[in-house]
Amino acid sequence: MSSNKKIRPARRRSSFKLRITVWITLLIAVVSLLGIGGILITGSQIADSRLQNELISTVERNVDEIEYKNGILEIENDFAFFVDEVYCNVFDSSGRYIDGESPAALINSENLKNGEVGTFETDGNKYYYYDTRLDFNKYEYEIDAFSGKIIKYEADTAMSELSDPVYKSTEFKDGINSEKAIDIALEHAGLARDKVSSLSVELPANADRTVFKVEFICSNSTYSPVWVRGFINADAAKSAFDAINRTFIYILPAFIVIAAVGAYLISRKTMKPVENICRSAHEITDGTDLSKRIEMEKSAGEIYTLAETFNDMLARLQTSFENEKQFTSDASHELRTPLAVIKAECEYALSDNASEEDMLEALSSIDEQTDKMTKLVTALLTLSRTEQGDKRYKLEDTDLSVLVKKTCADFIPAKNITLTADIEDNIVIPAQAQLISLMLENLLSNAVKYGRDGGHIEVRLKKDNGIVLSVRDDGIGIKEEDLSKIWGRFYRADESRSRESGFGLGLSLVSQIAALHGGKVSASSVYGEGSEFTVTF
Repeated sequence: MSSNKKIRPARRRSSFKLRITVWITLLIAVVSLLGIGGILITGSQIADSRLQNELISTVERNVDEIEYKNGILEIENDFAFFVDEVYCNVFDSSGRYIDGESPAALINSENLKNGEVGTFETDGNKYYYYDTRLDFNKYEYEIDAFSGKIIKYEADTAMSELSDPVYKSTEFKDGINSEKAIDIALEHAGLARDKVSSLSVELPANADRTVFKVEFICSNSTYSPVWVRGFINADAAKSAFDAINRTFIYILPAFIVIAAVGAYLISRKTMKPVENICRSAHEITDGTDLSKRIEMEKSAGEIYTLAETFNDMLARLQTSFENEKQFTSDASHELRTPLAVIKAECEYALSDNASEEDMLEALSSIDEQTDKMTKLVTALLTLSRTEQGDKRYKLEDTDLSVLVKKTCADFIPAKNITLTADIEDNIVIPAQAQLISLMLENLLSNAVKYGRDGGHIEVRLKKDNGIVLSVRDDGIGIKEEDLSKIWGRFYRADESRSRESGFGLGLSLVSQIAALHGGKVSASSVYGEGSEFTVTF
């Protein structure tokens, strides 16, 4: 059955080095944009604040340049109608324009509010404005000390209370005293003394004539207030920031390119050890030599740890492959002998010269070899299942004491060997009874196989820093250099004495069964005197 579905080609994944470069570049770009955005926003706010402060200070400086002299409002020549991009206009109390040098569009007296900054737009431009109200509540009079005539009088804004100078009441012959001078000034101003909050009178030492200088401050001025409104273009700060924005627009791409190049160089240097690992791994994969290892400097840190982990894995794989290779070779060798015997017996039985008795003898030999092969296959299957932790072997609470006693009782040793058991009662562990029996039988069979005629085997089970099961014999023993090898598959310590009686799988199976139960195996031996095998749970 054909299908019309199109097979999509596998997507080629980008290299990790390229992805690191892109990630770092994007991160730097985002951080840069956020930083620049923050700088521009904060800078714009600061510029706006400085612009408004400049507007306020310019207007406030002009306050001192407006006053009433002899009842007439005067604006001094030092009044700054236009300075530092700030326009100042003067309005009377009703909002009528008095003076200024601003464009006609800025002659606006709407919404006059003392001490407040506002905004308005005209001709497509946005302006900040600031208003200040001038209340002329500070009066200054000069009165002739002899005639009592008012020589001049002024009124301006009071910034603070007067400091009352110490003076003595002075009276001139054919003239007036200081108290009279105060009365003359207050009467002219139309104020009573109780309406004055601060009062000062003195005789100026540097005056070209003898006069009283009278100053006072009142809360309710008799002069009309005046408004000063200042204007400044709000886009003045924007124009400066537009230049900064253009600079950033030109610089940012170049900065990102530099960041990308730097990120690539960093990622290449960082990934170089990984590339070395990949190259070595490919060489090992493409070749047949698993003994090769990945070489890495210890200064590489985590990469060195990764390389060591790969080397440990390769070492385990090498060991596993070598074991499997040896296992396959040994299994083939062990199966080849009975198969050769079966083949030979079959050929002999089928020959014309074979009598009935010869045929029966051949069938008996074939049956014997078949049993041998069955035992070998069963042992290999059991060994494989225990290695893989087959789920069919469920561990249940088992009275190990009873199980060991029964296994020892059922075991009949050959060679006139005596079997004794020293079993501590009531030892219970999670176990698979069939496997434990098989393990003990293998240990006993091994003790008989390498035991002496008329020898002795001792089985012990006790609690001693765990649960200890041991089998001790007084047989031929094991050479010290062979002790580390006895748990391997198909290993025989004495080939001449074991070829006909086993496959060399017994102790390997013991080790795997013990491991399945969370136990450990060990062996001690004195060559020529005997051996002891111990399983600790």
